[in-house]
Amino acid sequence: MDDLKLDNVRQLQWLLLVAACAGVFAYGFAMKSASLRAFVSARLISVLAPNVSRSRQWIRAGMVLGAMTLIILALTGPRWGTYYDEVQQRRLDLVICLDVSRSMLAEDAGMSRLDRARDDIRRLLDQIGGGMVGLVAFAGRAELVCPLTDDYEYYRLALDDVGIHSVTVGGTNIGEALRAAIKTFGDSSPRQRAIILMTDGEDHAELAVNEARRASEAGIAVYAVGIGDDEKGALIPIDRNGQRTYLKYEDEQVWSKLDPSRLKEIVAAGGGEYQPSRQVTPRQRTLEWLYAERLAPKEERTNEDRKVARQHARSHWFAAIALALLLMECIVSERRADTGRRSGHSEGTRT
Repeated sequence: MDDLKLDNVRQLQWLLLVAACAGVFAYGFAMKSASLRAFVSARLISVLAPNVSRSRQWIRAGMVLGAMTLIILALTGPRWGTYYDEVQQRRLDLVICLDVSRSMLAEDAGMSRLDRARDDIRRLLDQIGGGMVGLVAFAGRAELVCPLTDDYEYYRLALDDVGIHSVTVGGTNIGEALRAAIKTFGDSSPRQRAIILMTDGEDHAELAVNEARRASEAGIAVYAVGIGDDEKGALIPIDRNGQRTYLKYEDEQVWSKLDPSRLKEIVAAGGGEYQPSRQVTPRQRTLEWLYAERLAPKEERTNEDRKVARQHARSHWFAAIALALLLMECIVSERRADTGRRSGHSEGTRT
């Protein structure tokens, strides 16, 4: 498995939970044994509780821990086994502007907004057939993380490294992001060009609308995918001296909400479309749907095909084995078979 790749390596942090659960199991078994020994001698335990099997207890616990481990590995999106797809060359240059401001740490998207955006972008890369993609990270200013490229593995590596540390200036400056994206395309290009904003939209400066209009005039369509909840919103978690707490302003906790109205203004000026991040179809999230329904139909195809290397997704293997372990755990009893009682009963009957 030299070509093993993980789509979401950050999920491995949940293995710490497995280790913690293993400790809880060990502590529970130890306390149970200690409680028995406090009232009954070690020799009498096997007499008074002949059917209790400590090894079976550990086997059941091991099955649960093994299932948890396999589920976590499935969540990482493991891939291996290279195969090649023939795809038609497309003339689309796409720059994704990813918001890495602190508000993107808010956890109202099934995970943090930033993790949701990154996950959606990874899924999109599996759908693109030969187009060029670039990546701009932005907060209070914008940084070009990955120039336009058709090397999707390099792009994935750049995406995995993006975080709130990528831009040192706080805030949300969508205008700067659009300006950096326009610059990435260069002065002219014969290809179809588009920008997709992945953000919670908390930017009230006029620069964003002006830059979107400038992009449209240059033949670059501006789309936006809103990340987060636009009704209640969420608190912004921060790490302070190893302790999880929430961002405050003037001693009040800061609630962050998606601002779709602002993003709609921007895409209206940019000749694109706004959509909230969600599961649009059973197999497509918003970013994939936006590409398939809005961008791909406009792409200029060439008459040339190219082979794209891909890896087989293997998550289902891990999930299936985890399910099997959980079913086995339900079947396996902690008690030994009551052979002694059955044999005694049969002897009494014969007598």
